[in-house]
Amino acid sequence: MKDCGVVINDNALFAVLIACSQQGLAEEGFRHYESMLSDYGCSPNTKHKACVVELLGRVGKMAEAEDFIMGSGSENDPILWHALLRACRIHGDKERGIKTGEKLMELEPFAVTSYVVLYNLYMDAGKISLAMKTRGLMRERGMSKEAGISWAEFGGSIHHFTDGNNSCPHNNAVHARLEELLVSVKQKTERGGTDIWELGFQSRKDGETSLSRHGELLAVALGLSTLPSAAPVTVMKNQRISWESHETLKLLSARENRGIIVRDPTHFHRFDQGSCSCRDYW
Repeated sequence: MKDCGVVINDNALFAVLIACSQQGLAEEGFRHYESMLSDYGCSPNTKHKACVVELLGRVGKMAEAEDFIMGSGSENDPILWHALLRACRIHGDKERGIKTGEKLMELEPFAVTSYVVLYNLYMDAGKISLAMKTRGLMRERGMSKEAGISWAEFGGSIHHFTDGNNSCPHNNAVHARLEELLVSVKQKTERGGTDIWELGFQSRKDGETSLSRHGELLAVALGLSTLPSAAPVTVMKNQRISWESHETLKLLSARENRGIIVRDPTHFHRFDQGSCSCRDYW
């Protein structure tokens, strides 16, 4: 950048940190972060610090990421803790994830997402009573989770799908197509020795929405049924895509030999031949 005459400011350094994070270059990224003030006169702000947390988290260094937050001078900024929580979720660090979720509850006592995340963490760790207590707190405070909505344009019309809602215009045909796709993927993973429970083909024990009722999957099923065979399927969603849906779409892209694109609030997920452009980190 310097050789090309680009002015090195905080935005340029932010872009460098993002690039290092996405490529898993933790040491190089941290080196750039530490040189911000001394070499370029730029004081790191919250977005730079969150990038460092993601840098460390992406390569599985959750303990180092937590230590960095505590020594960053921004230990009460929820953005940094959300970055750590994402790493804990991706790498399966349940205990640290729960501790991080509880910290976010303290920092954001009226943020619905904090309650939902902590509830899911407790459920995944088998701490059912704490999960129910968290859900009870939401009810007491009059809080509710925003409905997950997916939409896509097929045949010149916009189609909407709400998670857990069976009232879409093409209800029977779309659900039948999705069930057919899920069964075929399940059979393939069983032959490959993959644990179907781990891939989320069963709903949570407390009755959470199963895969067959995820709006983004219903939208993809409709697209696969109506679009030309060479056309990619593009879907938008108002919430972060779940791990279960993400894994399912990877498998579907390989089975159907189709490009599938899902845009959620943080990423463009481009599924192709069993992999995703986010490299399974979102």
